[in-house]
Amino acid sequence: MTRTIRCALSLAITALSLAATSCGAAPGARTSSPAPDFSLPALDGRTVRLSDYAGKNVVLIDFWSTTCDPCLAEMPHLVELYKKHKDRGFVVLAVSLDGPESRAQVSSTVHDREMIFPVLLDEETTVAARYNPKRELPFSVLIGKDGSILHKRGGYQPGDEVVLAQEIERALDE
Repeated sequence: MTRTIRCALSLAITALSLAATSCGAAPGARTSSPAPDFSLPALDGRTVRLSDYAGKNVVLIDFWSTTCDPCLAEMPHLVELYKKHKDRGFVVLAVSLDGPESRAQVSSTVHDREMIFPVLLDEETTVAARYNPKRELPFSVLIGKDGSILHKRGGYQPGDEVVLAQEIERALDE
């Protein structure tokens, strides 16, 4: 084998290895890395920390925006899932990525969509950068009672709520 071919093969193997390790989990894939703690202001004025729920709740962090149609299409399903499972220790933290100039829109959307779970404001997108560096919307992270990330999912298509409901059920049963 010539030196050029050996170099090309070595480079190709290195590139494939890097690509395999840099890719995130497939949508819906179980990951189990610890969820980084954060604290954000809620729409109601209080400060919410992820660690407030550690050890006792299954948490769904949902990154969304008032200008994201798939986010708005998904929201009624998240409200229903929350209503169904909140008594079993399920919490939804809806993290709005809208900027300060659209806070009024966030408030009216929360009211119109009957979002009865905590709505957090990540106006500087610092939390989104840790969990969702590509800034996909919507983007959901399911965290188990032990504080580990169980699933990540970007985007929304009708029917995704069925898979999400199964993931939540399984996490609540663990």
